[in-house]
Amino acid sequence: MAIKRRLEIEYHIDKMSIPYEEKTIPWVNSWGNAEFTSSKDFTANIKLWKDGIEPERISETLKELRERAESFRVALKYLGNHHISFKEKDWPTYYFDNQELTIRNEEEIAILIDYLHGKRESYALCNVELPTPNVTGSGTTSPILLPQRMPSIPSNIHWMAETLVVAGEQINYPDLMLKLAFLIIEGLKAERDFDENETKFKLVRDFVSHPTCNFREVVKFIEAELPTAKIDNKVQFKRDKSDHISFVSKYAHQALQRAKELFEEKAQKDGGFIKS
Repeated sequence: MAIKRRLEIEYHIDKMSIPYEEKTIPWVNSWGNAEFTSSKDFTANIKLWKDGIEPERISETLKELRERAESFRVALKYLGNHHISFKEKDWPTYYFDNQELTIRNEEEIAILIDYLHGKRESYALCNVELPTPNVTGSGTTSPILLPQRMPSIPSNIHWMAETLVVAGEQINYPDLMLKLAFLIIEGLKAERDFDENETKFKLVRDFVSHPTCNFREVVKFIEAELPTAKIDNKVQFKRDKSDHISFVSKYAHQALQRAKELFEEKAQKDGGFIKS
C-alpha cells in the first residue's frame, strides 16, 4: 500500500557514550512519529516523519522536523552522550501517493509543488538515487533499555542544557562549574526566592568571582566556613590552596545537582521529556 503525503527525514548518530541495547523502537509523538535504532559500536539512527502533509506544507514541516531532531540531539547530549556526531542522512523524502521524491533545497520544493499540481511534466531532480551509508560495528551488546518516550528538550532552553553539559565537565575547575551551575539556577529563579542552599551557592559564587570580595554577607559566610580565605576585611579565593578547592568543589557539585533538578522541571513543564 502506497504511503500518502508523508515527509520523512533521517539522521545518523555516531560517538555515543550510553550503551543502549541494539534494538529499534517507535516513538509516537503529538507532532508526528519517530523510529530510533541503536546499533553496534555506539552508533544509531533516528527517522522522523509526519503524515498528511500536502506539498505546500513541505517547507514548514521540514523545518519543524529538523527542530524536533535538534531537540532530540540536545537531550541525548544532556543525558551523557557529550561528544556525539549527529548528521542528516541523505536527503529528506516526500511520499506522494505512489511516488517517492527526494528534496535537497527550497528551489526543489517549489519545483515539486508545480509538478504535483500538473504544472511540470517531470521532477527528475528529486528522483536521484543516493547511496545509503554502510555502518559497521564490532558486536558490542548494549545493556541499557531504550526509553519508551522520545527524549527532547524545548528549543527555548537548549542553551541551559549545553551549559550544564559544560559545567559537568569542569571537574578540575570547581569555581567555573559553580559559576555555570548558578547561571542556570539564577536563570530559573523567576518569582521564586532562593532557598537556604541556593543562597549559599550565591555567596560562594560571589566569593570566586572577584579577586577579593568585601561584600558583607559573603565575608561573614566565608570567614566562618573557610577561615584561611580571610584577608583583613575581605575574602580571597586562591586556586593553589587545596582547602579552597575542596570547599568550592563541595558547593559546586551541590549547585550543579540543584541546577539539573530545576532544569529538568522546566523542561517537563515546557513540554519536553528527558527521563522517567
